[in-house]
Order: sequence, then C-alpha cells, then structure tokens
Amino acid sequence: MIGVVGLSHRSAPIEVRERLALGEPKIVSLLERLVEQPEIGEAMLVSTCNRVEVVVAGRSAETSLESVVRVAAELLETEAPGIGAHLYRHAGGDAVRHLFRVACSLDSLVVGEPQILGQLKDAYELARNAGTVGAVLHRTLPRALRTAKRVRTETAVGRGQVSVPSVAIDLAREIFGDLAGRAALLVGSGEMAESVARLLRGAGAKLVVCGRNQERVTEVAQAVDGSPLEWHALGDAIVHADVVVTSTSAPGYVVERTALAGLKRQRRGRSLFFIDLAVPRDVDPHAQSIDGVFVYNIDDLSRVVAESQSIRQREAERAEEIVSEETAGWRRWADAEQATPAIVALRARWRAIVFAELEKTLQGRLKHLGADERAALEKMLDAALNKLLHGPTLRLRQAATERSLDGVALDQLTTALHELFALEEPNAPADLDADADADADADAEQTSDPTVAALPRGARATGTGR
Repeated sequence: MIGVVGLSHRSAPIEVRERLALGEPKIVSLLERLVEQPEIGEAMLVSTCNRVEVVVAGRSAETSLESVVRVAAELLETEAPGIGAHLYRHAGGDAVRHLFRVACSLDSLVVGEPQILGQLKDAYELARNAGTVGAVLHRTLPRALRTAKRVRTETAVGRGQVSVPSVAIDLAREIFGDLAGRAALLVGSGEMAESVARLLRGAGAKLVVCGRNQERVTEVAQAVDGSPLEWHALGDAIVHADVVVTSTSAPGYVVERTALAGLKRQRRGRSLFFIDLAVPRDVDPHAQSIDGVFVYNIDDLSRVVAESQSIRQREAERAEEIVSEETAGWRRWADAEQATPAIVALRARWRAIVFAELEKTLQGRLKHLGADERAALEKMLDAALNKLLHGPTLRLRQAATERSLDGVALDQLTTALHELFALEEPNAPADLDADADADADADAEQTSDPTVAALPRGARATGTGR
C-alpha cells in the first residue's frame, strides 16, 4: 500500500544530505509533483537535519508498489542529481515498519530523542494542507504516532538519554573548563540550537543572538535569555566569542575559513569552539585547520552520542517488539482492506434495492405516514441490512486476512458475489467514515475481532458484531 524512499545519516554522509535540504516551499512543490504522477495517489515528505524521505501510496490497489517507489526515487534524484546510490527504498510492510521505527526514534542518531515525533507530525500536517494525504496515509500516520506513544509509555528508551545538545556542552567544557562567564554566540535559530543555547546559559555563559531577521533574533534572544545582535555585526561577535552555535538555513557557508584566519590576530590565540547544527553546514569544515579552532557538525556530535548509547540497547529491543506488534496490526488492516470494495458494493446494491422499495411504498399505501414514522422505518431497514450483511462482511474479511490453502479465496468470494448480485464497485468507499474507522480499528484489535474496524458506519452504529 505504501512506499518509503529517502536518505539519512545511515545511508549518506552530511555532504550528500545537505544537497537535498529542502525548505517548506520546495517540499510543497515536490509533494504536488509526486501526486501528479499516474502511479502516486498520496505523498508526504519528512525533512530533518538527519533525513529526507518521502512516504507515498499508490493511486489505486492495482498500482504496483515497485513502480510507486521507482517514480518517487526518480523525483528525489531530480532535486539532487547523483544521490541515487545513497537512497533506500522500502515497500509494503517493510515501509510501514521503517516509518514506525522512525516515529519511535529507533532509527535516529540519538535513539530515544523526542524531536522526530514532532517533525513527523509537522510533515503530516504540511502534506494534509497541501492536499496530498488520502485514506491510506490518513490511517497509517496515526498508527505511527500511536506506536511512538506506546514506546514512550512502555519503555525507558526516551528517558535520560545522552543528547546532541548535552554532548555539545560536555565538549565545550573539555575545551574551556568552567563555562561561567564565557561568551556564547547563537547564529540563526532552530529547536536543537536553542536547546544548546539554553544549556550554555544554564552553565553561566553570556549569550548573544545574531541573525538576518531582526524580529526573529529578538524573539529568540528573549527565549534563551540573551542579547540580540544585528547581522552586520557577526564578524565582530565572533572575535569576542568563545562558543559559536550555528543553525541557519543559508545555502552556503556563513563562516568561511579565510574570514576566520583574518580574525586570528584580534582573538589573540583564544580557543574558539563551533557547534554547527545546520544542514547544509554553516561553518567551512576547513576552519578546523586553524590553530585553536574546533568545529563539530551534526554528524560529529551524533557519533559521540552513539558511543554512549549501548546501555540503552535493552530498552530499544523492547521498543522493537512494540514496532513489530503495531506493524502486524497494520498488515492485518491492509489485508482486510482488500475486501472493502466488495463489502461496499454489496451494501450499496442491497441498500439501493431495499430503499427503492421503501420509497414506492411511502408514495403509495403508506403515504399518510409523518416524518417521524418514515425515519423510524428507515432506521429499522438500516438495522436489518446491517444484521444481514454482518455475516458476509466477516467472511470476506477473514478470507482477506487468513489466506489459508484449504479455504475459499477472497477473489473467489468476490467473483461469486458479483455474479449473484450484479455488483458494480464504486470508485471510492464514500460511506465509510475514516475517523470512526481508526477508533474502531483499535477496539477491534483489543476484542480480537479484526472485521469490526472495516464495517460500514451504519453497521457499527447499530452494534452489530460488537
């Protein structure tokens, strides 16, 4: 049903990832281009400093996932030619498992870090607002978020972890010792950069915030208890700084090696520590060659973090079990969804016949009935239809999920139904309520009834099968 294509810290170094760094306008444009393809019906894009990946669903049940994934990969390569060797591709259940692991921060550089969940939510909302989310992603993303919530509730994988901000502060202490009274400069903004800035302020450093947007600079300075500074004063601020945290969205280096070399005499041999959290990078990596200058980018910091993660492995293993359980639940839903067109068509056919006869009767012998009586008749017929269809619905769902060799196959049952009742499948199951389905799906799994979640709305409302 879905595919995932992308690259991350596991498949590509930072110099490759920064070539695919995308701002919101480009993300929206790429999403629109994705769903314009005949193979792709839905799309969302997750873009962080450590990963860029698209989550896509086929335009129809007949669309091969291989073609969906191939087209998505080709479009990503048009944004950054030459990244093909670094792209990973997942389809079907493997794609769902990958997405759930990402949501649970099991695929992050810092296992258990909380930021990725918010980033996933933001990516989902952006895709919804762009109109590129449909029924499949609408059902899959809430499951991913629910899985992440289970992992946070049932394991300790996110508690007390060593984080990139905390590692950055520890490295600063190794260079300067006590940070009290040290001059710290925050260039740009970003959630992780602000976290580092707050830790520096908590350690006693004096903060200055510099950026191109003065209104935003003032806002961030207030948030981190620092002083705002205009962009043209960046060079002078670096002269007086001990620690510089950068997190801008600039396409190239904000701090060049040659410029730093020119400031060396003014700094009089004082050490300078750069914490470069931007992708693309803000600080020229060759600046590291200048005596007394230390540059750590996001990959450098993350490697230090990774070395401290082994003690968390047991909790991560339990989290993997939860991901497996939730992935299996999604697979059951995906299998059962194969029966939905036949169920919807059967219900539509029977309802059309029954209510056509009701309409004739209400215009004839029962035309004297008032609105309340007519409504009572319609409710009674709906209840009767739900009870009549409950058995066939269960059987169709079972045929879709069990796939036993000695049982009747789903395609055999649907063929028989089409021949017996002259069914015409609608283009879309318009009488299914997606939001109610999501709640019923969870209830169905708890009650060991995998068919309840996919019953038409009327069937659930009358309590049949519950």
